[in-house]
Amino acid sequence: MAEPDDEELLDAWKGGDNEAGNDLLGRRFREITWFFRNKVTNEADVADLVSQTFLGCLSSRDAFRGETSFRRFLYTIAQNVLREYIRKKTKRSREQMDFGVVCIDDLTPISMGSIIMRRREAQAFVDGLRRIPVTDQIVLELKYFEGLTGPEIAETLDIPEGTVRGRLRRGLERLREEVGKSLGDAEKEVAPEDVESWAADVRALRDAD
Repeated sequence: MAEPDDEELLDAWKGGDNEAGNDLLGRRFREITWFFRNKVTNEADVADLVSQTFLGCLSSRDAFRGETSFRRFLYTIAQNVLREYIRKKTKRSREQMDFGVVCIDDLTPISMGSIIMRRREAQAFVDGLRRIPVTDQIVLELKYFEGLTGPEIAETLDIPEGTVRGRLRRGLERLREEVGKSLGDAEKEVAPEDVESWAADVRALRDAD
């Protein structure tokens, strides 16, 4: 018997099957945890943001009509939670909050990320992601941490594929520049295979969680 998909589990959950709800949230728990892992100023904040996301999912589950995927529904909530977190950290109003400009490193530049890598280059990769605009960071992390394709990222974030391609291209250019700075060589050429190698290190760490 095939495993139920996300939408089937959500339907069962809405019908009062709490075990289906636990299965659904458990299926997405690590993914949402890793959505927040590299976007906080304190590792202790991750659990709270994940909890807020799933509580938001619980309170909004009856509003989900199935017109989109459950993943998009969940990521919409997660991005709203992240936006509020960053807004409070920067003390900016909602009107001033622009993920296309602000980056996580702006919040507290001296803070350490919650992802600690063995290789210096891989750490520079993870830290560099925190120093580019959040919109670019999100699409790059979905690509390199979760292994999503361009169309899958577009569907998950509810944005056009052309926008995804633009953010990936721009974000990768900025990321390579930041990695070069971290490694003490602003002129260093960071090749696509370097990024893939460092991303593989991150995925191995994620899978070991």
